Amino acid sequence: MAQPKLVSPDQPSALRAILWAYELCASLKLAVILIFAMAFTLGYATFVEAAYGTPVVQYFVYQTWWFNGLNVLLGVNIFCAAAIRYPWQRHQTGFVITHIGLLTLLIGAAIGRHYGIDAQIPVFESRMERYAFDRTNLFFDVSIEEDHDENLAHNHNEFTQTLKRIPFPAGPFNWGDYDSQFDYRLKEGVSYDNPVEAFMKNGLRWTSGHIFKLANRASPGEVLIDSEIPGTGKSLRIELLEFMANSQLSSEPRVEMVVGGLPEKYLDEESGREAERPGEFPPGPANAFSVTIQPLPDSIAELYEDIYPYGFSQPMQAGGGKVMLWIAPDEIYQRAFLEAAPQGELGTAGQVVISLDGQIHHIDLNKYQIGDTIELNNTDYTLQLSGLWNDVSELGPEAEGTVYGFSEKIADEPVVPTVHLQAFDKAGKVHGRDVLLFANKPHHNVYDYENKIYGTYWFDFSSKEIQLFGPNANQEEVYSRIEFLQSIDKKLYYRYWNRRTNELTFPLLVETSGSPDTAVSGFQMPQFENPLKFYVSNFTSSDKPVIAATALPFNRDLQIVQREVRAKVKVKWGDLEGEHWIRAFVGAPGERQQADQQIRIHDSEAGNSLVLTMPTEAFDIGFRIRLKDFERKLDPGTSQASHYSSWVDFVDLKNTKEIWTLSESDAKATSIGIPVRATPEDAVPNMPHNSVSGFAISGKEVYWLDGNQRTLNVTNLETKKTTTLVTNDKLRALTGADATNAFLNKPRGLILEGGRLFWIDQTGGTSVIQSVQTNGNSATRIVHSPGDVVQIVADPSRSKLYWLNASAGQISRANFEGREMEIGLIEGLKRPTSLAIDARNSLLFWAERDPNAVGSTTRGRIMQSTIPASSATKANSRSIITLDVDTFATAITYDSNSSRLTYITAEKPRQGYIGHHTGTVHRTHHLVSCNATGGDITEIPAEGLDLADGLQVHDGNYYWNQSASYQHDIYITMNAPVEFDSPTNGHGYRLFQESFSGPWKPGDPEYERVIPSESQQEDLYLSVLTVNRDPGRAIRNFGCLIVCLGIAIMFYMKAYFFKARKKKASLTPESISVENDDHE
Repeated sequence: MAQPKLVSPDQPSALRAILWAYELCASLKLAVILIFAMAFTLGYATFVEAAYGTPVVQYFVYQTWWFNGLNVLLGVNIFCAAAIRYPWQRHQTGFVITHIGLLTLLIGAAIGRHYGIDAQIPVFESRMERYAFDRTNLFFDVSIEEDHDENLAHNHNEFTQTLKRIPFPAGPFNWGDYDSQFDYRLKEGVSYDNPVEAFMKNGLRWTSGHIFKLANRASPGEVLIDSEIPGTGKSLRIELLEFMANSQLSSEPRVEMVVGGLPEKYLDEESGREAERPGEFPPGPANAFSVTIQPLPDSIAELYEDIYPYGFSQPMQAGGGKVMLWIAPDEIYQRAFLEAAPQGELGTAGQVVISLDGQIHHIDLNKYQIGDTIELNNTDYTLQLSGLWNDVSELGPEAEGTVYGFSEKIADEPVVPTVHLQAFDKAGKVHGRDVLLFANKPHHNVYDYENKIYGTYWFDFSSKEIQLFGPNANQEEVYSRIEFLQSIDKKLYYRYWNRRTNELTFPLLVETSGSPDTAVSGFQMPQFENPLKFYVSNFTSSDKPVIAATALPFNRDLQIVQREVRAKVKVKWGDLEGEHWIRAFVGAPGERQQADQQIRIHDSEAGNSLVLTMPTEAFDIGFRIRLKDFERKLDPGTSQASHYSSWVDFVDLKNTKEIWTLSESDAKATSIGIPVRATPEDAVPNMPHNSVSGFAISGKEVYWLDGNQRTLNVTNLETKKTTTLVTNDKLRALTGADATNAFLNKPRGLILEGGRLFWIDQTGGTSVIQSVQTNGNSATRIVHSPGDVVQIVADPSRSKLYWLNASAGQISRANFEGREMEIGLIEGLKRPTSLAIDARNSLLFWAERDPNAVGSTTRGRIMQSTIPASSATKANSRSIITLDVDTFATAITYDSNSSRLTYITAEKPRQGYIGHHTGTVHRTHHLVSCNATGGDITEIPAEGLDLADGLQVHDGNYYWNQSASYQHDIYITMNAPVEFDSPTNGHGYRLFQESFSGPWKPGDPEYERVIPSESQQEDLYLSVLTVNRDPGRAIRNFGCLIVCLGIAIMFYMKAYFFKARKKKASLTPESISVENDDHE
């Protein structure tokens, strides 16, 4: 289909230029160039994504200005190619429709990229989250915080005003990687057959290094803002210095030490004797450990900074001893370290090698008594032996009667030998401060830095047996040691003290970027002839101990929620200026940041502080995701996960637990709307959450406890109007005759009897049963029961209240006023969970988790007993129902009208789901009914039942409180996305399994922070889900349909691909004759 020619010589030059540009935009040549450019870009992006992951290709390709420009040019070309042929002919219908479809497709892609979401939501097991976090986009939030007393109760947000958000396009890599990782360089030790092969295998880094520069990434030295902040009268300047997409904090100076393997004994075949091979360094990446000096924490800096101005060198266990590191502040210290070898025998008291008046002195302590004056050669100074201790107590610098917090601890044998020295000048005046030297704790040595008095105390521990390996090796007080010294010119020396031979290896200079070829001798273990070898793989120097960020290698499998992202910036606020490290904040809006996630610059005159934070963009998805269980499958014989998946619930934004019901005629459980679920207006940060922890029904009124808000409420079923009856504020406001000792702390287990409401609460380790009138008046405590009371039931015929104490394993009772108490009416219950009563037949029922099953398998059961006349009467308990393996009853109730016992069973999360994805929702909870003897067991269909307890029966309908889930037990895995429309914002989301962290075991910081102390959970995982929202998907799909329609029309009309052929006239003798005559 030929393109019309619009340009002609007789047109004005301006018009010709416009029409020429129009023709160029509509030309087929431009289309071919753009299509090939797009094809190359998409092909290149595929390689980048395979090498570096989705966030990288999005940042450096799909979200760049040049890719947007390529799409715009392609759209202009498609539009002009159709528009230039206007008015269109009938045979051009398919052509025009196809181009309309292509434009629609491009518009849908642009909408999806601009308004879509591709973020991650991290969820711990048993936790819920509502915010997803952008993978790469960071910001600096500028706020002003007014001075206030943090120790007083207050709303922190009332003192903080956020003024500005500054975009920070940092990029997905450490900034140091752009210079070191994206150049053309061949790997060491790898050979290639030809240059083409070398380029194909290494060229991606080189090409990426150039293409990545086209993205609008920030760089060192760039100034993000340099202007006045409105309302403050001050200017703010933020200059970028460094960025680390993945980092860790570590102390500097730092020595990375690699220790070789143990020597190996073997039988020499030639001599027939045992021989020994030196230890070797294992192949592969070196397993180095860090030796550092810890700076003083702020909490103790004021007490210890004068004593230890160069921090603490924490000894590290390594092979046959311990390793530590020192900083030489001056040449005298360095000399004292290098020339510290003892002379002759140590004897029983040991030797001190000390620097004084610029000289190195050797002192044999065996020649002196406490209080003696020690004369020194070539100096006018003397030393007094003020103390010689076998052991030492550490009490703190402020403790009276101590030397810098240390004092003598009486011991028969040397444990931590310590010498206390004081220098005097020739006039007998005290020269400087006291010096303490510890024989086997040199990191506690107290020197006189001002007068340059440094020393080492050598003691003979050669006969003492110690444990070199095992769990208690770190606790040994006596050890051989390797000591590193950072010299004044930033070189690294080491010396080795062998405590068995009392020999000091003379200090040697160490290669700071070593390898196995440069390894030196280290610990000499008595069972081996050869010493352990070591080398220093890296050394980072520092004038004083500091905590600094260290960049970690790029890991495409770690999302931003799993990394510690840091930036170093120079901030100038008014006249105040300084350099700061700040860690990115990946959390919900309004959540308090850690100290290293803020830069605070205090202005004492203005009475406020500038606060800078570096958050990533957070998206509220409008509902919460609960991670019920995370499962992974390992490759056989490895620790590599071959498959992993998450079982999740989609939970209401406002309610955690709510009241559900089921009628006998319906098989689908539904919420009764108490509490009312979240609306779009409720979707705000830090919104309060409701959680029903107990309820009671009386006609159209539902009384319910909110365990989160600590309130007692009543809601009308018809109007849904809720009235709060009891709060802690109301209770505390009562005075005089109305004053009460009732409270709401952890309320649960509500029942209604005789016009009063009864509930369980908790204070410390004691459960308290309380009551109040239905109008909220006359609240009072009636029963205190040490332990964990989980349920109460009433017997109106006997005016008795029964309660189940799970921790004590007993059922007790009292009257409704809390008198006539009988503790332990029934005892010996095994992990009971719920209680029910048949008052008419004087029967009690309770559910147990049976702890006697083998291994981790549990088998719950339901027990029955007649109600004893008193606690002195032995109960005749018997099991009436034994549940399935790994199943227990979460709630039981008895309906006197039907004479039926109803209970809810729950099971432990099943294993073996992996690889068996199905659209069928897996049911973990079941509603079951039976008669009073455990017979006639019938499961009641109850679709939607999940995480339920607090079962009740009213007027033939079943009620319970359970998770406020829109959907539950949803299976999300890597290749099976799940779609869900948010009930609050109406957006449609697709969720994928992205990655995970863990497992963490009991004792790990993450486990202890997340899992309650009473939990029996064996491990903890963090699942990272990708949340994707693409509002342009429907438009793109529609565009594809239009394209297909246009192509079909073109084929059908044969107007584009096939031209009509003219009919050829048949030949006759007459026509041939005429034709010949014409030729003649």
